[in-house]
Amino acid sequence: MPKIENPLLVSLYSYYVDNILSGTTNIDEANQKLRDLGYEIGRQIYLNTEIVEKTKESVTTREDVAKLIEVVFKILYDKRPADVDMKTARGSVRISDHSCVWCQDVNLEGMRGFGYCEVFSGILESILEVKGVDARVFQEQSRATGASMCVWNVRLV
Repeated sequence: MPKIENPLLVSLYSYYVDNILSGTTNIDEANQKLRDLGYEIGRQIYLNTEIVEKTKESVTTREDVAKLIEVVFKILYDKRPADVDMKTARGSVRISDHSCVWCQDVNLEGMRGFGYCEVFSGILESILEVKGVDARVFQEQSRATGASMCVWNVRLV
């Protein structure tokens, strides 16, 4: 069995995911509830971490968004994402992570379309909003549901 990097975080998060899933049969609704949870957490993260000091005051370009994402990843996870792609994601920024902290050792079958790690979408969307960026963030792929990596799409509006 692989070693879980942060067992407290993973246990707390799986508790919230279980509660959300037990309260709905709709995967889209469950994804939105996880994004909403992340959105609230994102405000606190922004106020209580170095993100303010380590990022530009105003974020205006996709390149600025990509740099902000890298800073958020470094501060939250002490690592870089596997990829921050602006080339194949037209008008968007796509983030990939091969060893996502949220879905460590989680294997869900029959949950196609469920973004187990959608909380990060909400966190990122909240921080982007504080920086003045109108964006919608959602998880495209999750290792928890069988993908080879977790992938999020930041669609700039």
